Parts: sequence; structure tokens; C-alpha cells
Amino acid sequence: MLAGIRTFSKSIFAKIIFGVIALSFVIWGLNASMLNLGTSREVAEIGSQKVTPVELDRAFQRSVQNMRNVFGPNFNQQQAIQMGLLNNTVQSLVSQKVLREDAKVMGIGISDDKVRDTIFASENFKDPTTGQFSRDRFLQALYTAGYTEQEFIEGVRGDLMSQQVVGSLTGTAAVPEMMAKQIVAYRNEQRSGSFFALNGAEFDDIAVADDPTLRKFHEDNAAQFTAPESRDVTLATLSAADLIPTISVTEEEIADSYKQREAEFQTPEKRVVEQILFAPGDEQSAHEAYKKLLEGADFMATAKEAGMDEGMVKLGEFTANDILPDLSAATFALPEGGYSEPVETALGWHILHVTSITPGSTQSLDEVRDTIVDGLKQFKAEDSIYDLAAKFDEELGAGTPIEDAARDVGAKTYKLSVVVRGEGLAGENIDSADEINAKIFELENGEESFLEETGTGTRYVVRVENITPSALRPFEDVRDDVIAAWKADERQKQMLAKAEELANTINSNGADLAAVASEDGAEVMESGLTKRTGQGLGDNVNPAVAAALFTLEDGKAKAIQTGEDILIVRLDNIKVADAQTADASMVSNELKSAINEDILSQYLGYLRDEISVTVNNTVINELFAPTAAN
Repeated sequence: MLAGIRTFSKSIFAKIIFGVIALSFVIWGLNASMLNLGTSREVAEIGSQKVTPVELDRAFQRSVQNMRNVFGPNFNQQQAIQMGLLNNTVQSLVSQKVLREDAKVMGIGISDDKVRDTIFASENFKDPTTGQFSRDRFLQALYTAGYTEQEFIEGVRGDLMSQQVVGSLTGTAAVPEMMAKQIVAYRNEQRSGSFFALNGAEFDDIAVADDPTLRKFHEDNAAQFTAPESRDVTLATLSAADLIPTISVTEEEIADSYKQREAEFQTPEKRVVEQILFAPGDEQSAHEAYKKLLEGADFMATAKEAGMDEGMVKLGEFTANDILPDLSAATFALPEGGYSEPVETALGWHILHVTSITPGSTQSLDEVRDTIVDGLKQFKAEDSIYDLAAKFDEELGAGTPIEDAARDVGAKTYKLSVVVRGEGLAGENIDSADEINAKIFELENGEESFLEETGTGTRYVVRVENITPSALRPFEDVRDDVIAAWKADERQKQMLAKAEELANTINSNGADLAAVASEDGAEVMESGLTKRTGQGLGDNVNPAVAAALFTLEDGKAKAIQTGEDILIVRLDNIKVADAQTADASMVSNELKSAINEDILSQYLGYLRDEISVTVNNTVINELFAPTAAN
């Protein structure tokens, strides 16, 4: 059922999203519309329309749930925000509202009958037995997917309005059939060839060049031999992790903590639940079915008589907190194998069947002692760190040198030499090294940072003692590196020159590729019949071979470089595709989509100037604090 509503959403809502929303990310990016709405508590205002905090929260939670279906149940809101899902959700809502606002300004309206007919026409909401719209399936799908009925209905209405605008812009796009057929023929042309890799063994012994040549290579390739800017710094760090070894806890504290956290160590009872669901107002049918069950009728057979398929009957395994609240008490009052009397919810009348019970359990204090102790120490350390950080900051503010202030609060100090941008902290294993590295390169020589805090809670202060500018290393210091690099470069040049000579022999003198390869001690390989994309290439054949084949005339050869290998490739066969018989429907659709996207992009550019779009980031950050800020 959940898959059904997702499919429906794609067929209705995503018609706008696929063609328009992707484009609007560029036009209405948050950075372009990060305007303060004063005292407004709305997430965004788009003309006369609004995106409310509740609307954003529900849309974001649906997006997170969809991602869990991809990444697994442990995917959380913090990860979603870091991946940009919150930002994308805001932009999607704004973009939908922009088109709806435009439709509203143009006087486009959608009747209740049109909305109803659109929903009723969805196969996903139809009873598989009768083929008719099933309100039970509809409501259950909305509940499972996280929509309210009104929210879904208004979403359909709004997007139908938007489709009126989009359809009027894109409905006339046309693609000449012959052009599409020519493109298909171009894509479907196939070529095959043969090739061999130049024997590199004869180039292994490259004589070392004289000093003037090496020095020129050193200068011409300065980037290879240039030392990056580096900095020498004094760093002090203060973290809860550093305090933990100095902290002790009492048995009384352990016992109290266990009592407070006992719920964490309890595994709740779980029950596998099935249900038969009758429509709201159909209480009589529910009681008649319940009576049959008490008389020995089969539960699944009774459910099928009520028009339910197995997917709707088997709800799965639940704890008391996981199942729909209105059903929780009745479910967990049943014995294993028992049936509930009909229970009424907003979805209708439910008969519940508990097929199995997994009892709950509680871990003893001895079993979780280490967890309790670690938690207490962590809590005490984090509690202490605030006072120590305040003292540290106060001393630094009073002008106390970093080393002295760090000693007074028990912070660790480091003297780091040759810190390079983006390369950590000179090999030291320090928490949040990348963040601290970035701060170091924001400072000038001799400058000291404020007391900063990393994303993991480590406090630190850093002072830049010396800056060594980026500079070309002296030739004498890197002579061995220069020799190695020159040899590698010279080897490739010599190999490529020979390969081009062999290819010219084939092209000019008609030499046989196999004979040329044999003289070089190499083995000829076949490319396989391939398209321009490389589809059809033989196993372990580099895609560059396909690219080369489509630049050659029949029977001609060329030298190409693939990594360290130099190949001589010859085109042996061309299989031209027939443009007249080509099926151009897919290409026509692609071209139409491209034309439509271009039209929509230009139209959205117009709407950007016509419709006021403001986004209130303060409300967004408050709504998802503290995660949105990380």
C-alpha cells in the first residue's frame, strides 16, 4: 500500500517536480532568497501563499522516511540535513508554490469533482477484487505514507493547477521525425577493431639526462616540485574525552543512574499483528465477521471475504508504542492467537489478531554496569567542561599566554611544525583536526584565534607562530625526484613516438597489424562490436578504444594512451544503422523533454522577477535545531 501511494505521488506530484523543480533549484536557491521575514513565523512566503512550519516538517519527515527505504532504518534526520535533504525539501515546496501562485494569478481553478476523479482513477486506491475506488485502501495508504487526507487532496488540487500552466507552455513542443531518426542511427552505429599494447620492456632503461636538461624539466614542471605553504603553530585543546580518565563515580551514583535509565535497558514486548478493516460506519459487518471468527472461521479467509488482500491484513511486528495509538490497548490486551472485538478508529472498524508474542526483558545492573559508568563519566566530564572552558576563555581574554592558560585548566598543548592546508595537524591524532586546520589557515602570521568549539565539542585556541610561503624546492633538494619524473615522462614520449610510427606504417604502407604486433613481441586483441558509448566492448578493453574507433577511417590505425599503456588501434569494420527503419520514439521524447525544460527554465526566470519569494531561515533553524546548524 505504501508503494502504491508513492507511485501515485510520482504520477501526480512528480510531473511538476521532474520538469520544473530541478530547474528551480538554480533559480530559487536558498542563498538567493535568504530574506528576513521580520516577525513572521512562516517558513516561506511566495506571493499570497505560505509554507508553514508544519507543512515543512511533514514533508521533510516523508523525505527522511523515503531515504530510510534506501539506506536502512538507521538513516536519521541529522544525516538527511548533512546530505542537503532539508534544503531540497524547502526548495521543492517553494517551487511548487511558485507555480501554484502563478496558476492562481491566472485565474486557474480545479473543481472538487476534478480532484476526486483524479484520485478515484488511481489504480493504487482501487479494490483489486471489484476494480472500484476503495476508501479503506486510500485512507490506510495516506496514514502509512504520513499524509493527512486534506493535505493530500489539496496537494493534488495544487499540482493539477500547476499542470495547467506547464501544459500550456510545453504541449506544443515538436521534433522532426527525420532528425530523431538520424540521431538514433548515429547512436546505433557499431564498429569493431583490433589493437595491441606496445611492448614497454624496451623502454625500461632510459639514460639519465644531463644536468641542464633536468634543471629545465624542474623549472618547466615547477608544480610537481613546489612545497605548499606551511605554518608552525601553538595549539591548545580542551575536551570532555581528556577529562574522563580523571573522573570517578560512586556505587550510589551507579545505582541511581541505572534506576533513571532503566527504560533504556528494557526490550519491550513485541507482537505480530494481523487485521481485518471495515469502512467507517460499517460496524455491523465488523461484528458479523467477529462472530464468525469466534465460531472457528479462518482469519485470512474472513479478511478476503471483506475485500482485503494479504498485504493489507499482515501489519507486521509492533511494540505498544509503534502501533497506531487507537489500536495499542486492544492489541496488547489479547492473548497469543486471540481476536479483538471490533475497534473503531478514523480509518474504520478493525478486528485484530495477534499471531505471536515476543516477551519483553530487562538487563540487570551487572549486565550494563560498564555502560552506566561510561555514561556517568561522560556526563560529569561534559558538565565540568563548561566551567573549565569559561575559565580558559577568561584567562585568554585577560592576555594570559596560551601555554599558561592551558596548564591552569588542564588543557593539552601542542607545538606543531609544517602544518599544510587540508592535511590535518602535522600527523598528530587530534580530534577534529580538519576543522582546526581550516581555522589555522584563516589567521595571519602571529595572530591568535578566539577560543573555538568544534562540531564534536572540543574547545581549542591556536596561534600562528610562523608562515613558510609556498616555494619551488631547490633542484639539489629534489634531484632524485626530478630524475624519476623526467624518466617517466621521457619513457611515455618515446613509447608514443614509436606507436605513432607503427600506426603510420600500417596507414601508409598497408602493413598487417598482426605482423607489426608480432615484431614488437605483442599480442593482438579484438575490441568487439561496440557503440560510441563502449557498449559491446570485450572484457578488459579500455573504453578509450571505442572512442578511437569512431575517429578512424575504415582500415586505418592510430596510437592512443590509456594510463601507462600505449595502444595501436585499427578500425576493421563499420556497421551503419538504418535511419529509415530506426525507432525514434525514445529520442523524440528526450528531445521534447529538453525543449520543454528550456521553455520552463525561461518561464521560471520570468516568474522569479514577477513573484516575491522569501525564505525565513531563522524559523527553519529553530524548527530543526540543533541539527540544522551542524
